[in-house]
Amino acid sequence: MLKKNDPTRVYLVLSAGLSFAFALAFTLQGLYFVTVAGLNPLQLLLIGAALEGAAFVLEVPTGVVADVYSRRRSVILGCLCLGAAMLLVAAFPVFWALLLTQIVSAAGYTFLSGAQQAWLADEVGEGRAAGLYLLGSQYGRAAGIVGTAATAGLATLGLHVPILAGGAVVLLLALYLWLRMPEDGFAPAPREERQNWAALSATFRQGVTEVRASRVLTLLMLSAVLYGASSEALDRLNEFLLVVEVGLPGGLSAANWFIVLALTIQVVGLGVTEPLRRRIHPADARAAALALRWVLGLSVAALLAFAYVPGFGWAAGALVVHGVLRGLYSPLYDAWINRGLNPASRATVNSIASQADALGQVTFGPVFGVLGNVLGVRSALALAALVRLPALGLLGRAGGGRTSG
Repeated sequence: MLKKNDPTRVYLVLSAGLSFAFALAFTLQGLYFVTVAGLNPLQLLLIGAALEGAAFVLEVPTGVVADVYSRRRSVILGCLCLGAAMLLVAAFPVFWALLLTQIVSAAGYTFLSGAQQAWLADEVGEGRAAGLYLLGSQYGRAAGIVGTAATAGLATLGLHVPILAGGAVVLLLALYLWLRMPEDGFAPAPREERQNWAALSATFRQGVTEVRASRVLTLLMLSAVLYGASSEALDRLNEFLLVVEVGLPGGLSAANWFIVLALTIQVVGLGVTEPLRRRIHPADARAAALALRWVLGLSVAALLAFAYVPGFGWAAGALVVHGVLRGLYSPLYDAWINRGLNPASRATVNSIASQADALGQVTFGPVFGVLGNVLGVRSALALAALVRLPALGLLGRAGGGRTSG
């Protein structure tokens, strides 16, 4: 039996809780933006640019805070910010207000992004953490299925209601973490140094030095830029393509069609990830490289298919395949990048990786928004898919080296 404060238990609750809340808040958020807020393709990508631009600015400072003060505190603050942001999105469906809420969301994501992976590796060790990243994704898939199903009932009361519920769940998760989350494997900076900006900048420089000194980490950061550039277009334009360009079939409401798609992605992903988790050894750099290249290459094909196939059925199928592949990419990437890192700068290096992803999104997101308005959403999505191709070579080259050098 696991103890109440067992880090494995807490990590799995965190993974499941966030996935449940995200399913509630985000399954229909794109539809909410298009139908309730009335955003066009450029506005949708500007929303994304605001989120990722704020994340780009905040990633490293929040990662340094996690390395100097507390991983636990950083994760809890992340949940508090995300919960508040979800409540604000549901309350103010106006373009300018939605732009402002993205700053609060970005703070939440950045407090979480480097800290939760670093916290787990500190508490249970790198080898065990590598497997738990994939196991956590499985728990997340299962919780996401429940959350998506709950969205169907809540959406009958209004598209804003599941978003409100998601915010409430994340705030409750923050309370759980405050009561139950241990932090025994992390040694914070001495109290007299915590307000010393020289100490904070030293931690940041240590993280940057570690990335620059490692060929593998540098290649992984570059691949994160390209992946982020591509994923932003799909995140913001897939609902617009299905609703406006392709058209939804009859028989179900628009909300229910998107719920069916989200449930299908979660169920198929759950079935696919479990056998892969048993066969893939993500702590092995070569195995991680091969798996990531397959996942990324297939995702390019799925995204191109989604952009151009005729009819809702084919487009929905391509979107499901892409969603499953995306769920595999993140835990494999996390396991690889955390291999062999210096514990003193682990969260900072993770934050630099998230910052690289954000850089790709904020740089290319508005470009794809303009292309969507000028050339059409299909062309914008196809170009977004092609942006991923150079990342295949980067991951292949990274797979031949060690994380630390």
